[in-house]
Amino acid sequence: MIEKLANHFQMAFTSEFTIKDTNNYWFQTEDGQIFGLLKTALSEVELNLLRSLFLPIEDTETNSKKNVVHIKWQQFLFGDSNDFPFSEDVESIRFFYFRLKQPIIDPINFEEAIKGAFQQPIVIWINNMYGIIIEEKPLSIFDKEDFIQLSDTLTSDFLVVIYSFIGQLHKADLFLKEKFRMEKQCFQELLTYIEQEKTVLFYEAFPIILVTSAHLIEKKLLSNYLIESLEDGELLHTLKVFLQYNLNASLAAKRLHIHRNSLQYRFDKLTNKTGIDCRDFSNAVFLALAIPLITKRTD
Repeated sequence: MIEKLANHFQMAFTSEFTIKDTNNYWFQTEDGQIFGLLKTALSEVELNLLRSLFLPIEDTETNSKKNVVHIKWQQFLFGDSNDFPFSEDVESIRFFYFRLKQPIIDPINFEEAIKGAFQQPIVIWINNMYGIIIEEKPLSIFDKEDFIQLSDTLTSDFLVVIYSFIGQLHKADLFLKEKFRMEKQCFQELLTYIEQEKTVLFYEAFPIILVTSAHLIEKKLLSNYLIESLEDGELLHTLKVFLQYNLNASLAAKRLHIHRNSLQYRFDKLTNKTGIDCRDFSNAVFLALAIPLITKRTD
């Protein structure tokens, strides 16, 4: 579609977005690509058609600092930019992916309601039914019940069914772009299987992805926080023993010849770094599957 537009509008088409540009109408595709068309080259009919097909980006004349941040995130996640869209003091990022069963009438208030549940989140719409919430400096431990309550409130207030996928805790680095793209693809594959459970965490969904979309399962999909944690031989051995003894902390501690409190300390250390609590059943299942993937030799 983009190529056809470029061929049709020729010199009036551009994909080089400039923040202060006022000569073009700007749009975003479902894949996050941003393109512009010269205002003087578009008829009213063409403009309305483009607005129905693509997500319009606000007039850059009125771009606030908030909108500039949005554009930087879009260029980082969907474009070729490797410039970090976050400040230097941001160490961790978590992505929330959501899809609506039908478009909503009042997307502005919907977005404001989402923002009220987070500390300064960035909300990026891919189209009028699909979006991403970016949380900078998230807490390591994510409270799923709080998010379900938010989702239920939004469903009640805006009369829309919401499917959500909560991503991993990620390091804020250049690998973030690849992690995002792979998680986003997992969510798209999952949509067929989460009709009943409308809010799913990455760790809960991992076994489903492994069975239904095995081609997506690679070591680089996983958070670098987890990969780095499992480079600690002592922690890796501890987790293997804990899983071997069916999550029984007392038996695992006895087998490891350590005090139960020492075992809990190792678990807490993992949770604080990765957001994964191995004492939770779904997290433990995820670790049982992820450990061989991470430690597998690639000769």
